[in-house]
Amino acid sequence: MLAALSVQARAQDQAEFPSLSGTQILDAFDTAAFGPADRPDPHLYRWPTDSQVTVRMTGDAPARFRQWTEAQIARLSALTGLRISITQGIGADVIIAFVPRFDEVLDGRYNDLLDRFVASGSRRDSLLSGYRAAGAVCAGQVNARGTHLAEAIVFIPIDRMAPVAHACIASQLSRIMGLPFALPGDHPSTLASDSPHAHLTELDHILLRMLNHPRMRAGITRSDARIIALSILPEMRSDD
Repeated sequence: MLAALSVQARAQDQAEFPSLSGTQILDAFDTAAFGPADRPDPHLYRWPTDSQVTVRMTGDAPARFRQWTEAQIARLSALTGLRISITQGIGADVIIAFVPRFDEVLDGRYNDLLDRFVASGSRRDSLLSGYRAAGAVCAGQVNARGTHLAEAIVFIPIDRMAPVAHACIASQLSRIMGLPFALPGDHPSTLASDSPHAHLTELDHILLRMLNHPRMRAGITRSDARIIALSILPEMRSDD
């Protein structure tokens, strides 16, 4: 079971940045997919290649929020090669919950919904405590069966300025694809801590495509993933 880390986003659009070195890209993939270097026995988690990932949006939200989300889902489907579709069915794999304010999630008003995605009340309380400690403005939770991702929930507040809301949608949906860990703040990525980017960046594109490359199999170790990432890096950069 993995928890998608929360993010903070400044109200600022995507900035230009110099091309990253191969080592920087490899290090970013390692961190986003596997977490800190001292994390014990990490393995790669990803959605099954042949699966149909269904997404349901709940809660009242302005039309533009739903349009941004639909566009993000289409973009992620193109980048990952996964069949990601929107459904109204209650059995959706992913729930995107639009909430008036994220504080309401922290205050426990959405515990009944969140409890569908956590093993226990203590686990839920620990998750919320982590969001508070991080000063989160949005967050999510993604679960796995074995090493294949199976279900997720994302909370998107509608009271934020447009760039922040867009950043929440971009980052949290990318995290539940299998890149749940925060990158250092100096990385040009929506996955970075306190990221200024409201839209997926060049680095985000590479990481998402790398994660879903046919040679990246769910369950492989950090060291094996590094070897594969190095071998496919020229392909990832030339395709971006």
